[in-house]
Order: sequence, then structure tokens, then C-alpha cells
Amino acid sequence: MPQSDNPSHIPETPAPARRDFLKRAGLGASAVAVGGMAAPAMAGAAVSSRRVAKMPGVDYDVIVLGGGFAGVTAARDSMKNGYRTLLLEARDRLGGRTFTSQFAGHQVEMGGTWVHWSQPFVWSEIQRYKLDVIETPESNVDGASEAVVFADGRAQHLDGEQALAVFGAITKYFANAGQMWERPYDASHGWKAIAEADRRSAAAMIDGMQLTPLQRTAVEGYISALGHCKPEVASHVDLNRWWSLAGGSMQALHDAGGRYRFRDGTVSLINKIVADGQPEIRLSTPVRAVEDEARRVVVTTKDGQRITAGAVIVALPMNVLPGVQFHPPLPNGVIEAGREKHVGHGIKLLIKVKGRMSKSRVLALASPNHPLPISFTYAAADDHTVLVMFGPDPKRIDYADKTAVQTALHDFFPEAVVEEVHHQPWTEDPYSQGTWCGYRPGWFGKYYSQFQKDQGRVFFGQGDHGEGWRGFIDGAIGAGSRAAERVKARFG
Repeated sequence: MPQSDNPSHIPETPAPARRDFLKRAGLGASAVAVGGMAAPAMAGAAVSSRRVAKMPGVDYDVIVLGGGFAGVTAARDSMKNGYRTLLLEARDRLGGRTFTSQFAGHQVEMGGTWVHWSQPFVWSEIQRYKLDVIETPESNVDGASEAVVFADGRAQHLDGEQALAVFGAITKYFANAGQMWERPYDASHGWKAIAEADRRSAAAMIDGMQLTPLQRTAVEGYISALGHCKPEVASHVDLNRWWSLAGGSMQALHDAGGRYRFRDGTVSLINKIVADGQPEIRLSTPVRAVEDEARRVVVTTKDGQRITAGAVIVALPMNVLPGVQFHPPLPNGVIEAGREKHVGHGIKLLIKVKGRMSKSRVLALASPNHPLPISFTYAAADDHTVLVMFGPDPKRIDYADKTAVQTALHDFFPEAVVEEVHHQPWTEDPYSQGTWCGYRPGWFGKYYSQFQKDQGRVFFGQGDHGEGWRGFIDGAIGAGSRAAERVKARFG
């Protein structure tokens, strides 16, 4: 983004110190401090160590790489399929790009958060383990929303007619979603329409719409939040997948992607899955290489340990895959996509504001060039409000500086007093290198056929690839489960 686009009152972002990053990322914390994962991991190690590998000449039947939702699901299911299973996780905690934390007296999610019954894999897990969900925000606000758009240099609080025009424009953006994604779990069904629109960016689609400045600002801010990137690098086709998956309406998308969350945090489901499957788990164990020797697979960790398995399930984020050496090499498209990186590289920021901002939910929209393109109420109390903000550029301002954030928030709410801010620097995290996965324009034609293809004894269970709710907790669980089933089908 050109420097001239910066409002003069917004300071430049200083480069974060490594110590500060490690502190915020939780990479120096103990496993017990992050969601209580130590006890399930130790229990799993004890159970798995008593089981003998079925396949001859190996330490484990299955090694799973990555301890996010895809990885823990694949490990649980592999154990239930009778395989001695080892899960290797580079961080000192499980959960991947989900992270249950505390902020301003509230339990919060620093990464993946929301779930819904339209997401079949995660909802079946919720039912299996009898987990409770709560709404965002909780029930101390009424059902209405107070919407404000910062456009033409001023905040415009939307009345009924303006709200209809603005949200109607957002709905119009997705007018052709059904042609591409009549079956959002089957790209092949709408492939002709997908291929025709494949190279179109979200920005190009918006340019072709007849919009007022107010509408354009709202549409661009909304789209930048979905893709977690600038509209010019987001795939129009991929964003329409969200719309169809949720049910083809804005309310359905809001419910599926921003309303219901775990009462006890995403870590509660991670803990249930681990306790149920009880695989052996090694934390703080990044992997350097994976070599398929035809009769077995050798996994080499960063510290030089060599561990053998009958099969390996890869559940690593797309963007980190090029950092692992595979022999034989993976398909060129899989590595090229990882080097190019998916577009999810923004920031999710939690903002504690003094006092009760509104009796209703608050929704604030602005241009993607603004430091706060979309913000809404995450939690509310009598003496404070917590907003959650999604922006496409984690370095747009210094988001750790509450004064800089307050200055930006004053464009919408001039009297707001910011007391605390908090975010997880996922783009700086070497084990994620981004947030949720979104495709770039042209990726369906270039890479789609190469994603999620198993190779020999190496199986892929990445939540960043595949059909359906890819990039969500649901997609990760589905990918891990399907990979475990393919291992079972192959080896019995």
C-alpha cells in the first residue's frame, strides 16, 4: 500500500522484537498454561506406548504432522482404527491456528472461533462430546445492530434506508454464487462457471458494480474481512464459496461465521479429541524432512531424530509446507502455492473500550485502507465493551499501541477510550505464516487438481485444501478425518 494512503495521524508500525513476538505467540509458555494440554498429552503417550505397531519394521503405524484440528482428528481416528499413532507438533501447545486465551476478563479466541450446525464435521464433534456453545456477543445486548460506515471522511450511522442500500450491495456481490457453488462441497459440479470466473479478483468484481461511495466502502471493507486480505488479491470464486456454504444469505453467513462459539473455548474440543483418541504426542518437535522409502516413511525432526512409520499424515498449514523437505518431492503446484502463500495474512484484533458503547451490537465498516476495516461487538459489560476487528494488513499501524488504535477508532466513535488491545501475530508465527486460508485469483485452474493428493505412504489431511468449509475449524476436522480413513482403506 502506498505510503501516501496513510492518514497523517496514524504512526508507522515499528518492527516487533523477537522477544515480543514469542511472548504474544505463546511460544515460550508451558503446555499447562495454554489450555491445559499437558495432561491429555501425557495420558496419550502412555496408552500409545503400550500399543505395538501393526506394520512391520516401523516405530509407529501412523505419524501425524501438525497438532491443529486436522492433526488431532487424524491422530484420534488413526488410534481408533487400531494404529499406533504419534502426533508431532512444533509448538508447545496443540490447537494450531486456534488459541483460547483471556482478555479484559473474558475468555477469547485469538484465532479460529465460530462454529455452526451448517458445518457438519465440527457440529458432529460438538454433539459427540456434548459441548455447549454461546453467542457472540453474549445475551446482555439486544438483537438489533448499530451500523456505522466511515466513508467520504466522515462516520455515517446508517438509518433503515441506508442500511438496506448498504447490505443490499453486499448481497449483490454474491449474486452469482449459486452458479459457481450450487454444490459447495463439489467444485467439479460448477467447474465451468468456476473456471470462467477463476482469474477474477474481488476488486475486479466490485469495480464492475454500480455503487455509491458509501456502498463501495462497505462492500470493500466486508470483503477484506472475509478474505483477510485486500480485495485485489482475493479470489472472487473462493469468497462466493462462503456465501453458498452458509445458505446463500447475509444472515446465514453471519450466523455461520460470526455468532456461535464454544462456551469453554476451542481448546475444550481439542482436549476432548485428544482424551478420546489418546495418541502419543510430542510437543515442541518441528519436522525437517519426510522420506518415503516405499516400505516405510522416515520422519526427521529439526533436532535430528529419525522416526519410522508405515504412513504419514501431513496436517500442516499450506504456507509452511515448503519448509519441510519431502522425498520424493511433492507435486510442483503444492509447493508453489505454499511459496506464493495463500491470501489470509491479516490481523484479528481485540479492543477493550471503556464503558458500554451501545445497548445493541455495534458494526463498523471502512475501506480496507483504513486501520479498522470491520469491527463488531465481541463482548459487553456494564463498564466496558470488547470489539473484535479484522484487517488485511497486520502492519497498517502498530496494533499493539492502544493510542494508535484509539485514534483510528475515533473515526467511528469520537468519544471512545481504548483501555487494552490484544492480538496473536499469526503472520509472524513460523508455524502458521498466515491466518485462515483463502485462494488467490487463478488458483483453481493452477493448483486445485494437485491439492489433497496422497503420494505413496504420505497422506494429506490439511484444512487448507479440499472442499466445503476449507479454512475453517470444520474443514480441518473433515480433512483430518478423511485422511485417516484413506490410511485405513490402504493398509487395512
